Amino acid sequence: MDEWMNSVGIDLGTSTTKWLLSRLRLTRTSGGFALPRYEITERKIEYASPVYPTPLLGEDRIDVASVVALLEAEYARAGLRPEDVRTGAVIVTGETATKRNAEELTRALARHAGQFVVATAGADLESMLAGKGSGAFRRSLETDGVVANVDIGGGTANTAYFRRGALIATVTLHIGGRLVRLDERGRVLYAAAALRRWAAESGGGVRLPEEGTRTTFDTLRQLCRAMADILLRCVSGEPAALLAARPLFVGVPANALPAPDEIWVSGGVGALMEKSPPETVGDTARHGDIGPLLAAELAKAADACPITVRPSPAAARATVIGAGTQTTEIGGATMYCSPGVLPLRDVPVVVCEAPPEAGDAAEDARLLREAAAAAVREGIAAYAGAGGDPPFALSLRVAGYCSYRRLQRLADALAAAYGSEALRATTPLLVCESDMAKSLGYALLGKLGERQRNRLVCLDQLSPREGDYIDVGEPIKEEVVPVVVKSLVFGE
Repeated sequence: MDEWMNSVGIDLGTSTTKWLLSRLRLTRTSGGFALPRYEITERKIEYASPVYPTPLLGEDRIDVASVVALLEAEYARAGLRPEDVRTGAVIVTGETATKRNAEELTRALARHAGQFVVATAGADLESMLAGKGSGAFRRSLETDGVVANVDIGGGTANTAYFRRGALIATVTLHIGGRLVRLDERGRVLYAAAALRRWAAESGGGVRLPEEGTRTTFDTLRQLCRAMADILLRCVSGEPAALLAARPLFVGVPANALPAPDEIWVSGGVGALMEKSPPETVGDTARHGDIGPLLAAELAKAADACPITVRPSPAAARATVIGAGTQTTEIGGATMYCSPGVLPLRDVPVVVCEAPPEAGDAAEDARLLREAAAAAVREGIAAYAGAGGDPPFALSLRVAGYCSYRRLQRLADALAAAYGSEALRATTPLLVCESDMAKSLGYALLGKLGERQRNRLVCLDQLSPREGDYIDVGEPIKEEVVPVVVKSLVFGE
């Protein structure tokens, strides 16, 4: 019998905050005589909040109390209690993620957002979620070409490239509606440092008004035209544009990007592209920034672009739709979990590649011990200093069929590796690609120390990569758990 679970998506961006409730249908897709396998087969949006201005206390702090009060009010409007939520994600995006008390905000949201809503941030993850929420991901399944989605908010333009449903690249630029803020008389209240660097390196090609001075509509229009032009040229993969835009890149500048066949535009600026263009400084500054004029110039640039450019049908809510409906995977055709251990949040992944099985049992055991020890040492060096328990999840890659005897040798190797004196953690979290988690868990019970065997978690049907982070929720039914894999993709 199918089961539905509630999923919440929360997007706290530079300019706006959105909240979304969706329902995910969990369906058993395996036959009655096969190992139980469940998939999410349907996603329905039940409630979408209004788009709120993100509450801030000055330039460098988030108004945490107001954010929490806003979300509590939205839960009440949706007729939902935080404890009714089984999965989802809080995405702190754009310049909001750089505020001084962003970590305080994520902790507060974790307390108010239900059992298994997770707080995450990062431009590459935001790009992926916006691309899935906008419809660009689905469009890439219908065409042979590359579909790029650029999500333009207040502080950043986050682009994700999809080919046949696969995310092949991401890139983020400091281009957004609130990078220049002004009052209705044209006095510039703020101009972002990235824009100042870009203007300084342009050799006079970009004019940026000075903070505290009054500017003209023509000056703002030329600036927005330059921003729209460099953005579309970069997203199109033009080498000269990538070089000219280096001061605008978030993170390491891209030297090459895929050439898209279609470009979708989402985010608050994308939602304004089909509105009437502003004609005065006062009309431009109706939201206190250049967002409406940037959208108008982007629409003009899109008409002249040789690549098809279109606003997303879900432009304003693309990221929050992706966060609420696309983050969850299902783990557990078989699984082993000690009681009381779940949920686990924000656990970094270390991959352990098991070597091909050797013909000699003793040699195979030696090779497995070396592989497990090397992976655990890597995890200790990278993550043990942060003090988490578990400090990392070990993602096991075992090619081909794993016989009972080899499973026992693998359990011996893992028990020896987890017995390292340098590993103070008491919770081994093992993730397998194939359906072997329950057997591996039972094999480990007699081999781990007492504290570790009472905190053991083994999951399967999952393939997180090195550098991913995972969250594991409480079991939904039988031996099925929701898992959020937070992946970052930086290039092809």
